[in-house]
Amino acid sequence: MDRDVRRARLERWLVSAFLAFHLVAAGASFAKKTGPGQAVRAWTAPYERALGIWQSWGMFGPPPGGSSWMKAAGLTVAGEEIPLQPLVGELSFDRTELHYSRVRKIERNMFDRSQTHLRRSVGEWMCREQREAGVELVSVRFWKEQDVTPRPRDRQDGGHEVRRRVVPLQTVACP
Repeated sequence: MDRDVRRARLERWLVSAFLAFHLVAAGASFAKKTGPGQAVRAWTAPYERALGIWQSWGMFGPPPGGSSWMKAAGLTVAGEEIPLQPLVGELSFDRTELHYSRVRKIERNMFDRSQTHLRRSVGEWMCREQREAGVELVSVRFWKEQDVTPRPRDRQDGGHEVRRRVVPLQTVACP
């Protein structure tokens, strides 16, 4: 009987320890933009990836309340600014495209202000492409444009007013 009690205590302790670890990992994932969250996530990242708990609501929730796309312009040696075709660009208003297509995901990752290396790489690629086409660029400027649709509860009288937002991101010097 004494052995059964010890085994039950050990099992309870192991389940409690696992549950505590799982809650810490989930909390760190939730607080990923804070210092303590980042420190804990460095330790719990393999566990998060294995279980997929790193995924956010956007993965499972309704579609976003608007559309975003990347815009780019190149500055020529002559000082003229020319529009450049980004990876995907603006979609037509009456078209639906898979939200998680790979190239759209790369472009959406470029929206994050911390992704300077990604925008720099794409900007340098655009410089090379233009040079091969006979246009010498000094720099490439990126910005995000977004059509924001109001939430259903914010719409008045069934109106559907879409706002256009422009968010400057980065200018990349051509090599």
